[in-house]
Amino acid sequence: MKIELRERDRRALILLAGAGVLYLLLWQVALPLFDQLKVASGAAAEKEDQLQRYRRALVRKGSHTLLLEQARKNVADAEGRLIRGDNPSLASVEFQNLVEEAAKKVGIALTQRNIAPAKKADDFFNEITMTLAFECTPGQLAGLIAELRNAPKFITIRNAQVAPTQIVHALPASGEFQKNLRVSLNLAAIMAQPPRG
Repeated sequence: MKIELRERDRRALILLAGAGVLYLLLWQVALPLFDQLKVASGAAAEKEDQLQRYRRALVRKGSHTLLLEQARKNVADAEGRLIRGDNPSLASVEFQNLVEEAAKKVGIALTQRNIAPAKKADDFFNEITMTLAFECTPGQLAGLIAELRNAPKFITIRNAQVAPTQIVHALPASGEFQKNLRVSLNLAAIMAQPPRG
């Protein structure tokens, strides 16, 4: 049995074989490549998003570094304003010297001073208190308060009692009132706790 193919049938078979090969190429090569391109484009979008997050983190890192340096500088400056806390006795002497120098600058003679031992304020700081009693003019009292406020260490006035020593009905003709106030001040200073060994 001999099969004879006519020209028209031969062309139809060649076209059918070409369509089959084309179908196989599309199904085995082109469609998987297209799927890989879709996955790659999604991965590229994820990588781009990740890159943007890294860039933001780098920018923030620089600003955070500057903020941390500024915070360290501020802490060091603030710690410099604390009474040194290595020894409570030395801290009390330093506190007393600061107050006495401020009083001497404005011409106040302190008649009474009581320093309480350091008390624990919290986990990081102790507090030293001092009670003062003296007589002065209103100008001297204002000067002492200004000196304490501008002292190189943090000193706060916790309590102030001011009473006139004499009643004045008229201003003096010249000058300032002479020792017409009796003052009692309760002062406090912060002392850093020494590190525990």
